[in-house]
Amino acid sequence: MLYIFSGFPRCGLNAGGVEYAIETVEDLAVLEHGPTVQYRKEGEFAVGGEQAEWVAPITYRISDQCIGAGITWDWFPEDHSFGNGVSVSKAIALVQHESVIVGTDLDLERYLRKRGPTRLNDLSMESRLVRHEGRKRYEARWLPGTCPDFNHVVHLTWVVAQYRWPEHIYERVRQIVEDPAVVLSEPERYDPERHISAIRPWRTADAIPSVS
Repeated sequence: MLYIFSGFPRCGLNAGGVEYAIETVEDLAVLEHGPTVQYRKEGEFAVGGEQAEWVAPITYRISDQCIGAGITWDWFPEDHSFGNGVSVSKAIALVQHESVIVGTDLDLERYLRKRGPTRLNDLSMESRLVRHEGRKRYEARWLPGTCPDFNHVVHLTWVVAQYRWPEHIYERVRQIVEDPAVVLSEPERYDPERHISAIRPWRTADAIPSVS
């Protein structure tokens, strides 16, 4: 069973820390760590050497916070691999804009070449998103109208478990990953060097904001 959550863990735990919380400190569930088990978009695979055998389709659950940001199962490319255990992911998307004359698809240089001498005071310009084929494919991965038109980072955390969780287990793991106000049980049991990472802000300090 695959569970996908929005963002890096808000509590400051890294992937190993989340595993330790789920399996040891809070004894919530058993995760899938089998070296021959791999979850991919196409299904669950048994991996051995250079061979990978399809075993079963994936069952998954995507958090409401992910869906609210526009991320569903279709967001992941067809060849995406989720591995096993707990993973944290960071994907950066850079967009391209161009300045064009309002009412045309021409930048100033192309406009002047086509129209000849023109009073600049008579022109207005606007910034327009360049929607090349790669951009169109990327937009198609998001729910309609949700793909950001600015440079952005997509942070996700996913968990591969051996079994489907009851709702109270799911809600507790969701809190550990998505809720910045979560209180960890027995925080003294976590090793700062093994289980804790610097907390990634919901909005990054640079010009590339996080959208999940």
